[in-house]
Amino acid sequence: MLKIFVQTPGTPAPETHVFNFTSPTVARAEADAIKDALSKAIQQAKAGGVVPAAPGGSASSAAMAIASAVSSGPQAGASQDGIYDDAKLQSDADLQQSLLKANLQLSKTFMESLRTKPDSITNTQFTSQFWSSRIHLLRAHAIEKNQSRGSYNVLASIKPETKDNALRLSISKEQIQLIFNQHAIVRRAYDENVPKMNESEFWVKFFQSRLFKKLKGERITETDPTNPVLDKYLQVDDEAERAKRLMGTHVPHIIDIEGNEENHSQRKGNQPDFTMRPASSDRVPIIRTLNTLSEKLLSQVAPNDIDPSLPIGVDEETYNSLALQDLRDENADDRIILNIKD
Repeated sequence: MLKIFVQTPGTPAPETHVFNFTSPTVARAEADAIKDALSKAIQQAKAGGVVPAAPGGSASSAAMAIASAVSSGPQAGASQDGIYDDAKLQSDADLQQSLLKANLQLSKTFMESLRTKPDSITNTQFTSQFWSSRIHLLRAHAIEKNQSRGSYNVLASIKPETKDNALRLSISKEQIQLIFNQHAIVRRAYDENVPKMNESEFWVKFFQSRLFKKLKGERITETDPTNPVLDKYLQVDDEAERAKRLMGTHVPHIIDIEGNEENHSQRKGNQPDFTMRPASSDRVPIIRTLNTLSEKLLSQVAPNDIDPSLPIGVDEETYNSLALQDLRDENADDRIILNIKD
């Protein structure tokens, strides 16, 4: 179902039009096509484009008229990239100054061209002509400025340095926040022990503790120093934490492999062969740690190849192909009744 509000000039309230798509296979595709066409038409109208009116002035066909106008293609030279539009890039003085500061060779070319320009050309005309042939540089610089660094394995990047014949470790507020986001157990230890102990003292003890080695995936040995404050967090059940994360993740039952884990026959009979048993985290800590951390980092990245309007889990076509026909309700016969008179 797609609901559209149309308000013509001079009317006090908008009119509502509801479109129902009844195709059993391509209903969502048809709705998405109309929605995309309307979105492009609205953007074109806001940018100053002209959208043809509906034939005969009928409000009910306005949506289809907009869709047909957009499907014919945008105007020549028009760009719908928002902040990356050619006209906006060419008129953005702050962006141009930022690019000149970042690119010394381009700045040198600009100043040399400005010094040797004819007197008949004003500074405004010169600037417009100069940047008109360098739109691609402005667009690349704008994209670079709008990018932000993603999350990374912060514990692996923190390394001590030798200074004044002593090991010193520096950590920033950004790194502390990343540690809290990636390792909830560190946040819990921090909240339960600070300000009972000084914050600097907490971080000194943390980077010398067995908990730090466990979170990095390193093997804990008997020679490692113990810490009664932080060692108690070593016993946190990793499987419970993993189950808690899975509970917050929507997994369709039709593809949930662990859905019948409680009915696994091998739990009630003979134990599986040792090659089929999961290895202990104490034996391969680095693999478990890196896999868990990679899962956390990827969960914070928004996928760019999935339409957010699609159903969660699997798409309709895949679901229909996996659904068991025997569990579906029988479709009522849609027959045309013929009334015959003798």
